[in-house]
Amino acid sequence: MELFILRHGETSKRLSRSGGLDRHLTFTGTTEIKNIANSIKKLRVKIDLILTSPILSCKQTGEIINDLFNRRIPLIICNDLKPEGKFLDFYNKISKYKNTSSILIVGHEPYLSSMINDIISNNDTDRNYNKNTKNIILKKAGLSRIKITSTVPKLKGELRWLLTPRILKKLS
Repeated sequence: MELFILRHGETSKRLSRSGGLDRHLTFTGTTEIKNIANSIKKLRVKIDLILTSPILSCKQTGEIINDLFNRRIPLIICNDLKPEGKFLDFYNKISKYKNTSSILIVGHEPYLSSMINDIISNNDTDRNYNKNTKNIILKKAGLSRIKITSTVPKLKGELRWLLTPRILKKLS
């Protein structure tokens, strides 16, 4: 299984009553994600499933990707991708899709960088669930590719690439 991990694009700076959970993508963020979606197509990435955080900017990012792929990809809102979500709960959900060849995960920081660090960690004692380890940081609209090598007992994988938005824009 291949995991593609994408951080949402630029969001509005205005905080809302919900503490930022309904912050939408800005015009710049929307344009950036459209360019990233075109880059994903140019890289010939095949996406079988999109799992997205329920946060508005993440849902919008997933929908933009899905629009470019003509809405043929199932898009599932995943509460385990919320900022307070637990990795182990999310990993259990991923395990249910082990026969899916590629999954795009759309989320936010620091959750995604911590997840990447956790999945590619070689030593189980190094795993700090839901701690913000600073080995790898996924920038807004950045994309990572991880080859999953094991889903049991924990999700483990190999980092294949980590692309910044600047590199992705050059591909589009």
